[in-house]
Amino acid sequence: MPLARIDIERSLAVFVGFLSMITSGSTYSFGAFTNAVKSHFNYTQTEVEFLSSMPNIGISFAFPAGIIIEKFGPRWSTLGGAVFSSLGYGLLYSTTFQQQFYHTRAWLQCVYFFIAGFGATFFYMTPLAINMGNYHPKHRGKVVGVMDASFSAGPAIFAAIYGTMFVKGHVTDEENQDLRGFYLLNIICSVAVGALALIFIKRITYDVDMEVTRIVNWDESSPILSSSEHIVQREITGLKLLKRFDFHYLSWACFVCAGLQIMFQNNLGTYLKSYGLESYTTLFTTLNPIAAIASKFVAGFLSDAIIHWVPRSAVLLSFNLVQTVDLIVCVFFANSLTIFLITDIVIGFANGAVWCLTPTMISEFYGMNNFSRNWGFIMLGNAVGGLVFQETFGVLYDLNTATSNQCYGRHCFTWSFIIIAVSSFCASILNIGLLQKKMDEKKYGRECPRAELCCL
Repeated sequence: MPLARIDIERSLAVFVGFLSMITSGSTYSFGAFTNAVKSHFNYTQTEVEFLSSMPNIGISFAFPAGIIIEKFGPRWSTLGGAVFSSLGYGLLYSTTFQQQFYHTRAWLQCVYFFIAGFGATFFYMTPLAINMGNYHPKHRGKVVGVMDASFSAGPAIFAAIYGTMFVKGHVTDEENQDLRGFYLLNIICSVAVGALALIFIKRITYDVDMEVTRIVNWDESSPILSSSEHIVQREITGLKLLKRFDFHYLSWACFVCAGLQIMFQNNLGTYLKSYGLESYTTLFTTLNPIAAIASKFVAGFLSDAIIHWVPRSAVLLSFNLVQTVDLIVCVFFANSLTIFLITDIVIGFANGAVWCLTPTMISEFYGMNNFSRNWGFIMLGNAVGGLVFQETFGVLYDLNTATSNQCYGRHCFTWSFIIIAVSSFCASILNIGLLQKKMDEKKYGRECPRAELCCL
């Protein structure tokens, strides 16, 4: 096959992967219409938190998608995404015709949101795994950064669309916003993008000899390169993976950070309404994922550029430390528009770093052959973390509400900010453990097999 044709097919796989990632990322635009769902069906905040966690649980239940990609290829996984995603949003579309019925049956909407999120995980995992395998490992940080940036573009684009097309001027009377039309848009996007992905997303091998020659010519004497190439070749999964300290450092930090970040993102509308700033909802729900987009580009390209001097874990640690400091400030000043705007951006940047660098390190530490199931396991843990944080937020919020199911003022969120600030600090400690482990590997040129294992 001519090289030019291979390049075109690889580029088309990336481009359609962008569209697939954007469609998948729309799952995280819940913060833009959270108040509309609450007002339409007269739900408590605890019920809303459970609803908003379901898309994240669905998209994080990635084991089936990973196995289908590995065993049957990208076309079957893409078909699954189109079917489940359109089905989920179709069921949500039907709820807008029976508001009174669903007022007492929030659990049904939880199922519908889960189905929509489960469809999104196929749209997420397929282009990520396929495009990572289509390029040489030395480009992996860039590929993940670019693909995950488009994933973050999803909530930004869909939040902006919701604010401009479906709010229709009903800023304070959210029950009159057009949820029905928004759900219909998601159905159309799922079907259209699924059709494109079926055609264009496929495995395209890279020329190993050409890439190896380029690396050797770039630096023939680099001992760090030899060591890193050795580590890349490891293929680890299953029980052996669960016995590794570095996996626990990496995964638990990801569970905590991703969980508290999704809690913050899904409740942006709730925060702003409590502070009397609901007119800024579209701005904040759009700005947060835009910050994540920028972060994924920066984290992906920067970590690739400095990997021979600075481990990726150090880059991730720097983002988490800034997040921790910012959340501590929020305990006292979150109702300030300026402080909350900064927090919105900081959380977006930290979220982008987590979702870019964690899968990159997973593929480098434990190999690409089992990447889909290894990363799928961590995504499932992220969902559990998100559910715990969101339900905690909902319970603490409802303790301060009146009969209107609304709470106003900074005191509504004091304890929830304390909890996530402490959690972010704990995640930073885990990042330090991972960094120390990687620095030891670099210092001694290898890892100590006995010291590496835990849970024996």
